[in-house]
Amino acid sequence: MKFGKTFESHLTPEWREQYIHYAELKAMIYEALENAPRQKTLALEYYQKFSLEFFAVLKEELRRVNDFFEHKLAEARRKHATFKVKLMYLVRESGGMVSDIPTLPPLEDQPKTARHLERAYSEFYFSLVLLNNYQHLNVNGFHKICKKYDKYIHSTSGRLWLTTYVEPATISRERAIHTMLSEVENLFTHFVTNGNRTKAMAKLRVPPLGQPTSPIHIFSTGVVLGLLIVSLFICIVSYLFMLDRPEFLLSFKQMFRCSFLLMFYWFSVVINVYVWQSVGINHVLIFELNPRNQIQPIKMLALTSLFAYICTMSMIIFLHHNEFGIEDPLFIPIIGLCLPLVYLLNPLPIFNHPARMWILRTFGRIVAAPLFPVTFMDFWLCDQMNSMILCLVEYYLVTRFYFRYYKDGVSSPEPTSSLVVTVLRCLPPWWRLAQCMKRYWDGDPPTAYITNAFTYASTIVTVIIPFIYAKISSPDDNAMMNPLIWGYIISCIICSISCASWDLRMDFGLFRIWSGEHIFLREHLLYPKWFYYFAIVADIVIRFIWVIELNLMYFNLMTKFNCLSIISVSEIVRRFIWNFLRLENEHLYNCGHFRATRDIYISTLNSREDMVVEYLLDQSRDGRSAEYRQLDSSI
Repeated sequence: MKFGKTFESHLTPEWREQYIHYAELKAMIYEALENAPRQKTLALEYYQKFSLEFFAVLKEELRRVNDFFEHKLAEARRKHATFKVKLMYLVRESGGMVSDIPTLPPLEDQPKTARHLERAYSEFYFSLVLLNNYQHLNVNGFHKICKKYDKYIHSTSGRLWLTTYVEPATISRERAIHTMLSEVENLFTHFVTNGNRTKAMAKLRVPPLGQPTSPIHIFSTGVVLGLLIVSLFICIVSYLFMLDRPEFLLSFKQMFRCSFLLMFYWFSVVINVYVWQSVGINHVLIFELNPRNQIQPIKMLALTSLFAYICTMSMIIFLHHNEFGIEDPLFIPIIGLCLPLVYLLNPLPIFNHPARMWILRTFGRIVAAPLFPVTFMDFWLCDQMNSMILCLVEYYLVTRFYFRYYKDGVSSPEPTSSLVVTVLRCLPPWWRLAQCMKRYWDGDPPTAYITNAFTYASTIVTVIIPFIYAKISSPDDNAMMNPLIWGYIISCIICSISCASWDLRMDFGLFRIWSGEHIFLREHLLYPKWFYYFAIVADIVIRFIWVIELNLMYFNLMTKFNCLSIISVSEIVRRFIWNFLRLENEHLYNCGHFRATRDIYISTLNSREDMVVEYLLDQSRDGRSAEYRQLDSSI
């Protein structure tokens, strides 16, 4: 692989603007060759002028890259010294002798156990790996571009410039990063894993950057996806041949609507993840996942395709139950409804156990809102649930149907405006409202989150009003003469305007520029420009799709069941688009703050503890201190 492709595939996305602009420098060389005059005398003068210009740009690149590296290196040294202080207290609390430093004050906010430091140390090690990778990519970039300059310009100035400027620079010194990596490995081995280095490195190391996908995974995914396409085709053809049995098909749609929506949503998330990786959005950091056990998009596609294949096969069996010799097909939809729950709630350490437990913990934090601090994953997953409200209701209706099927012998689920359904539809917006109030209480920008809380409160109002109307009205009443209907319309208008405004302005970060090439957008764009305008229109249209629903139902052009199905699919499409731009906006925020690893809180240091940190930093300038060697031996 050429260095340019290796460089692009291995760089840290959040630091992209701080790397050497290798492609631009290479383009300068090629442009100089194309524009060079043919006469030797003119060419000599031309290349001399170009040499001054090129190396001036290269020197500025080195200054920028080196300054960023020195800043990150100093930040890493201070964090490393802080962790040493924390370990000193833990060793002393356990009865060990740390050092002869007499100024260790009582720790006011100490970590409770070594387990408390494990996640922070593993994340710190990951940040050192990223910094080490940043160092190697840039140093190699300067060597490659200077070598390319000498090759095409037929000069030795590039090699001389490397010796004069790059080799003495801080970024060319590998010892600092390697020393910290070695010290973290030793500390983690001795203190966290009790001397088991194999176990320690398994927790610290991350998969190699740019690691190719296994051919076995690609083959198995292709097989399952092919089976899904065939079964889906058979299902559609079977459905079309049964259009003369409307009652049976109505039962089919009622029993399998939830499974279809789940399949549709999961495939949209797989596409989201694939595109995020393709454009360089670090979703692993944004969701605060462990980079050591993340699930690749190809594995997600295989799992989703397998679930969808099982569901479509259950649909085919339902449609052709007579041919399969099944007298009662109403139990077949249980497969598609129970399969995701069994997979998610399975306590055995198989089938992506860490990921499943992480999702369940996030669900727990959502349900317990506003008792816990709100992370990005908390409100992102809760927003997904707001788009999947119909699935939550469907699970209740199907469960209710099976109880009634045993008791009264009903043949299909019956839509109902019961209090339970209303409460279920209010739960996701209530959880988001509680999260907004928690963020306001924790000191986030008050106006923004109070406004967002208002949007979810208006969503709850749009759910409650139809329930009250259904309870107090009769079928013979003129709906448009009822003030509740007008209250519902007004609340829907307010809700749609506030939600669309929040999506476009806050979640997408658009409407930052009001003139020029990127009008109505923002300065930095990762997707094609047309996609942002499409997202603006699609978000507004789908937010106001209730207007179409109201007219279709009022003029009896479509049943309520079909209207809800179309609206649910439209909402999943809107959330699919929303995921692209919401993650992009968060990624750009991380890029602006050069945040490439998770911020894991350990505990604060008081002024006297800061003195100990400064003491260790002073000692580390001349190598490992005697106190640190004593810390190693005591551990």
